Amino acid sequence: MQSATALPGLERLLEVCRSRAHPLKYEPPLAPEHPVAASVAGQPMDPQLAALHSRVGYLWVRDELYVFPERHPHRPDLHQVNTHWRQDQAEPFGSLLVFAQDDRLAYCYATVPSLVDARGLQPVVWVDVYEALYAVPVASCLDAFFDTYARYLEGAPAFHDGEDTSPLRAFPWNASQVIARDRELVTRLRAGHFDFLLKANARAREWVDSLAGASVSR
Repeated sequence: MQSATALPGLERLLEVCRSRAHPLKYEPPLAPEHPVAASVAGQPMDPQLAALHSRVGYLWVRDELYVFPERHPHRPDLHQVNTHWRQDQAEPFGSLLVFAQDDRLAYCYATVPSLVDARGLQPVVWVDVYEALYAVPVASCLDAFFDTYARYLEGAPAFHDGEDTSPLRAFPWNASQVIARDRELVTRLRAGHFDFLLKANARAREWVDSLAGASVSR
């Protein structure tokens, strides 16, 4: 059985970016000899997030997203971002663990510690901070998120440097088919596990309903 902290989805994302010549920045940890913290702003560190930070100091995919470094003297890091997040956001959103942000806008990605599964892994949500705060589920765990994002990029137009890259939000709204391939996520959607994060956002509820009703065969 594959280890829960193996990250084949991350490797797939890196390979897709390289094969498509999509601009990518991948930096090693600043202090690889120091263990990754067991918690972030009072929330348990997801095992796959810890595995990610043990090998990656910074990950940036141009026009798509960047992952906050665990610790960094000059960049916003995981601990700083989540300390401020918990101070600024009311529950249930204050208890999300924000690990990445859109490269162009303030949308962010977070794990949900309260929905940890039997393996100790937390599902991933995309968070809209522009309207009345709400979040939509996008993956059953962190590495499934990377795999889903890789599949999404495989079907997107190839990157061409110098072209106008309008900040239209394509993921997750235009990625329903690849997100629905995550069978564990769809099962949890059907069980209503994420309803408390959707609030009264009609678009989010309609989109999640369409995912919950999707075929989950691969």
